[in-house]
Amino acid sequence: MRLSQSSESEVLAPRRIGVLCNPNSGRNRRCLREVREEVRRLPGAVYREAVCPAETAFGIQKLLASGAELLAINGGDGTLQAALSYLLGPGKRRGKPPPLIVLAGGTTNMTAVDVGARKAPQHALRALGAWLSGACAGPRRTERAVLRVAASDRPTLYGMFFGAGAIYTGVEYFHRRIAAWRTGGKIGPGLACARLLLALARPAQSRVQPVRLRLRLDDGALQVGDYLLILVSGLERLLLGSKPYWGVEPAPLHYTAIRHRPRRLLRSLPAVLRGGADAVLREQDGYFSHNINTLALEFDGGFVLDGERYQVDRSQGPLHLSQGGRVTFLSFQ
Repeated sequence: MRLSQSSESEVLAPRRIGVLCNPNSGRNRRCLREVREEVRRLPGAVYREAVCPAETAFGIQKLLASGAELLAINGGDGTLQAALSYLLGPGKRRGKPPPLIVLAGGTTNMTAVDVGARKAPQHALRALGAWLSGACAGPRRTERAVLRVAASDRPTLYGMFFGAGAIYTGVEYFHRRIAAWRTGGKIGPGLACARLLLALARPAQSRVQPVRLRLRLDDGALQVGDYLLILVSGLERLLLGSKPYWGVEPAPLHYTAIRHRPRRLLRSLPAVLRGGADAVLREQDGYFSHNINTLALEFDGGFVLDGERYQVDRSQGPLHLSQGGRVTFLSFQ
């Protein structure tokens, strides 16, 4: 790899890149022809398409076998989650994964936006080509902690955002009522976010049921209670730029939970979304946020990891959440 200059840091430009594209992702359906044309212009590029986790794993395996030193993942948050689960999964690779360029080819693109990848996929690929040819400055470099979700009865997953309770309800609503419209840009995620906020503000009318949780943060005491929502993430910003955590501990993962029937919920929601700014969100009122290393969860119901839905049963043992590694993301402004 050769050295290239970036406006924020020195970034090594690869001799060979691998591009993995999910043609069925929300944004890609509208620009797939342009994406394929831009990839053909990239020097030293190897290209594969994948539409499910098994195909994603196989595609990345082939890209790495071809000598790719940089991977461009063009899809939604779910496609990136499948890629991370292969790259960081047990027995798959040794050492740190190669740098990733996340192309915002999905519908929500939460991880892409957080690491600065806001360009449409074809424009990001064009910027990548200009960098590789020496015609423009290098990309921005960002590191994020990856979340590991493990249980005794299922394959270990790796991703960037875990949510349960009202978050799961909101994702279910999105897939049932909004995704079929094929809304683009921020419209679909915006509607889903509005529905989630309504569910939090008026849980009885929105049929949001509290989740009975048994949880343990790091090496702390076991906690049992009914919660409206719980989230864990290595991202700094979530949907529509929200930052719903205010922990101060020196740990890699953000954790936030809201108890069932917290005090002053409607009044406190803006502060929750801003990370506690301009308000005091207290645990005795039902609002919890910490930076953590590990979390053990036991509950019955559903959870989401990067938008993908899963079911869990407390009789099968706890979910164990922890840092699964750190990944370097490159993005073009």
